[in-house]
Amino acid sequence: GIDPKPDIYYEFTDMGTRIPVSQQRYQDALKNPSGAVNTDDGQGGTLTLTTRPKPGIRAGIEYDQDNWTFWSVPTFESGQTLGLRSGSHLQLKILLNSEEFDAFVRLDSLWIEISPTLATSVIGEVARSDDPQPLRGVAEVEIGEMAEFVYDVKAEVAASDAGFDALRIRTGGPPAFKHLEMGIPLRQVEASEVVESADGLTIRLPERLNAGRNELIRVVFAAEVFDFAWTFDGQVLDSQSQSLPQPVQSGDAGDDLATSTLRVLASTSQAEKIRDLRLSTAVVTPNDDGVNDLLEIEYALLGLPRTVATRLNIHALDGRKVAILAAGSQKSGLQHIRWDGRDDSGALLPTGLYLLGLEVEGEAEVIKRLIPVGLAY
Repeated sequence: GIDPKPDIYYEFTDMGTRIPVSQQRYQDALKNPSGAVNTDDGQGGTLTLTTRPKPGIRAGIEYDQDNWTFWSVPTFESGQTLGLRSGSHLQLKILLNSEEFDAFVRLDSLWIEISPTLATSVIGEVARSDDPQPLRGVAEVEIGEMAEFVYDVKAEVAASDAGFDALRIRTGGPPAFKHLEMGIPLRQVEASEVVESADGLTIRLPERLNAGRNELIRVVFAAEVFDFAWTFDGQVLDSQSQSLPQPVQSGDAGDDLATSTLRVLASTSQAEKIRDLRLSTAVVTPNDDGVNDLLEIEYALLGLPRTVATRLNIHALDGRKVAILAAGSQKSGLQHIRWDGRDDSGALLPTGLYLLGLEVEGEAEVIKRLIPVGLAY
């Protein structure tokens, strides 16, 4: 958030409306509303009395939505992007679970690393390259289909700022870098380095952006969108120092694009949640010769609202289930499972033809896909 308190405290007025007050006044000076009180009416019955709202009475607590973000989604691993907007205050909620009834867990220490900002502001927006100014103000694509995007970034770097020389974009799947443009007006330039990872893109700029070079940056890349709403989160980095990356904020980066957001919407005319199920080989040969010893199963999960349990069942042709591989919880995007031709006990299965059954636990049903594979050794 951008202020010290994530909550707003209210007091009633003479008119029964509410006004915000300090946390100290709310807790120390105001009283709780008494509500309804039942008393003897003197005639053998009861009389219900209520206290009307008035000054000195607490009128409730609300979350400060204007100055604080909502809670992020739970994170279970280090290094995950939370997608929070910039602020000067941080609120954490840590849940600790014990797997044993008679054992307890505790938090030994908590470290929060901070560093100066690299720029006064970094604003970005994204659009499809063939539709830079969509009528609805947001880029729309077919889910799971490769699309080409234009990613514009505008930075304001003051003399006191360190500046930056790299840009990182979280794509959610393997991207394909096309080209880099910089300057006003924009001109195509050669990036010092481009790193394409399984879920992102990092571009080293040919020159450092500091107070003397407030230029527009444009990255053109292709990527698949696996969620119905995906945010291409970006960060600027200083590769010459240990400074933390600074997030790119959604906003109007220029006149060429008309989205003012890093979010993209996806839709599909197909109801399938599993697409592009592929095998690294049609026949697994676990001979320890380094050739097709392992079967790589690759597939795309589409439009999942949350992480889901995924498993791979191996069936003999008579329908018997001969092995089960639990892939754990997986989310929308490209996923992988490996199989070494063995059953649950670790023994090699007999040579022959098998059916691989990929199962994803959806909200209302278990989604299944079958594909044959041979085993020979």
